[in-house]
Amino acid sequence: MYTWISHNQGIVAGLVLVVALMVWMYGCESTVTSPITGMLVTRPQLHLEIKVQSAKLEAELDALKEQSLLQYAQLDKEDIIRNKIFDFAAITSEHNTFNPTGLITLAGTLLGIGSVIDNRIKDKVIKNRPLPATPTT
Repeated sequence: MYTWISHNQGIVAGLVLVVALMVWMYGCESTVTSPITGMLVTRPQLHLEIKVQSAKLEAELDALKEQSLLQYAQLDKEDIIRNKIFDFAAITSEHNTFNPTGLITLAGTLLGIGSVIDNRIKDKVIKNRPLPATPTT
């Protein structure tokens, strides 16, 4: 056999290359670096990763849409309040009428809210201040 191999070196080299090529062609799957994980993956693995990532991004987008709808509702409420204040000011300026009772009530309400907030802040400061050290005898 050794003499046959040494006599037919070209055929033996070709057979070795053919066997190596066949093993490589049928034994090794094509891989590519995944843009999501950065690891080498095959075609089915890449398809699965893309499908999972797509579903995740769609869920995040749906959550963002729902959150934005809540924010738009809050903006609508704030705009309604602002428009009511502007309408009140417009009616007052058009009719040259002044409602002192309404103004006093508004001022009293704002001052009351301010004093409640101020008292809560003072209570928090008093609660969190360190106690004075007492001398031991």
